Amino acid sequence: GIPHKSVLMLRVFSEDDSKLDSVITKVDMLLHLIDSAEASMQHFENRPQSSQSKDSSGKSKVRVLGEKEKQVLILGAGKVAGSCAEYLGRSKSTTVAVASMFEDEAMAVAKNASRGKAVTCDLSQPGDKLRHLIEDADVVVSLLPAPLHPMVAQECISLKTDLVTASYESDEMRALCSSSEDAGVSILNEVGLDPGMDHMSAMKIIDNVHERGGEVTSFSSVCGGLPAPEAANNPLLYKFSWSPLGVLRASQNDATYRRDGQVLQVSGTNLLASAEPFYAWKSLNLECLPNRDSLIYGEKYGIQSSNTIFRGTLRYQGFSSLLHVFQNMGILNDKETGATTWHDTLEKLQRDRGFHDLRTFLLSCSDGDKDLATRVNACMLWLGLKIAPVSDPSSMVKSFCDLLEQHLQFEESERDMVLMHHDIKAIFDDGSSENHSCSMQLFGDNTTTAMSKTVGYTAAIGTKLILDGFERKGLLLPTSKDIYTPSLDLLKEEGIIFEEHVHVEQDYDEVV
Repeated sequence: GIPHKSVLMLRVFSEDDSKLDSVITKVDMLLHLIDSAEASMQHFENRPQSSQSKDSSGKSKVRVLGEKEKQVLILGAGKVAGSCAEYLGRSKSTTVAVASMFEDEAMAVAKNASRGKAVTCDLSQPGDKLRHLIEDADVVVSLLPAPLHPMVAQECISLKTDLVTASYESDEMRALCSSSEDAGVSILNEVGLDPGMDHMSAMKIIDNVHERGGEVTSFSSVCGGLPAPEAANNPLLYKFSWSPLGVLRASQNDATYRRDGQVLQVSGTNLLASAEPFYAWKSLNLECLPNRDSLIYGEKYGIQSSNTIFRGTLRYQGFSSLLHVFQNMGILNDKETGATTWHDTLEKLQRDRGFHDLRTFLLSCSDGDKDLATRVNACMLWLGLKIAPVSDPSSMVKSFCDLLEQHLQFEESERDMVLMHHDIKAIFDDGSSENHSCSMQLFGDNTTTAMSKTVGYTAAIGTKLILDGFERKGLLLPTSKDIYTPSLDLLKEEGIIFEEHVHVEQDYDEVV
């Protein structure tokens, strides 16, 4: 387990600076007597300046001040929790408690913080232990699946504890707006990568346009978590840096967006078939899928009149077409497999659709594209899909996720990559127009994935803002300047940098 570390606080009072210095020197010498103790000292310098205040008896009053002890509770110990704990745990005055249903996972995350501790707790439902953990915390960071956030938020509101999440703000969360304001609780949602950094970097540009009297006429924002090009070495050109089930579910969401004044809707069953080439990074051979309902960002960003409002997800070209065939086969359905092996499961799927052999079944699910059907067959062989056992007969998609997770893991020497790009066009009263492009590309390293950095650090920075005294209460998003300005500055310190370029076009008649 994690070794427990003791903490000793000494308060030393003296009007003689030399005596204080002597105490510090002797304590420091003591710490170095036993190397294995791994002891350290934090010294808070709080000596009075040239003048000292006196009480009624004429004696000097010396105030000993230090950083206020704070406690953060991280709920969940998944792929991005480690970087969140590491960032928050840099402060020697902050204890980071990591709660998970699995002790080994909580311990693995907690060790990233200088003052981390692991706690086992059932996080799937309210309970006394969870309530006590929330009550002891100054801020809770929920990295749990989004459906659990409302339960956590209700507990935080009742205990007057602030909350941070990296997930999309759901209707259930929005229903807690009034009660969180009444309780004086800050609930900061959507502070991750997407959502999160996308809001911040986009609103920095949009607010600047609006402050100068401009109007946004086109808005496009895309993001993707991918293997670095040298690690895209499998038939799907993909590896998991976050929840496999989350990736597959996101690939089947309905989508709505506006392009050149026309509203376009894509059903979840056709989303993977709607992928289009994306050229901002020409050497990467990317494609883009529409991401959920883009139109709600018209109001969120104050760009309701924009002719184009589009948000998308980036993948390498070829990913979506392969996954779409698996979807057509029924493999992405959350239903029973009807068998304990994938061989028998595939046979059942093809029989249920009236096919007697796998070849014609694949060709039909590939809409008659022989090359695509051949690629799918090769992918199935690579995954061992025809011979592997089914991991969870109660769920087809979860069993497929387990198989993908086995084969689509990063090797120790491989890097992931995060991409984000905005294209924003604006017009101004003088007839001029501006084309803004804003890009961020980040690679993982040998200690942390890019996905973990961009989600975990962003959530941690949102937490830091609250710990440092952010005053607004109720439901919050990182679309306001008081949140995105300090957040982007702190992300920049971590090497997460957005490169912005502006092309200005003057109206010829106005210039003449």
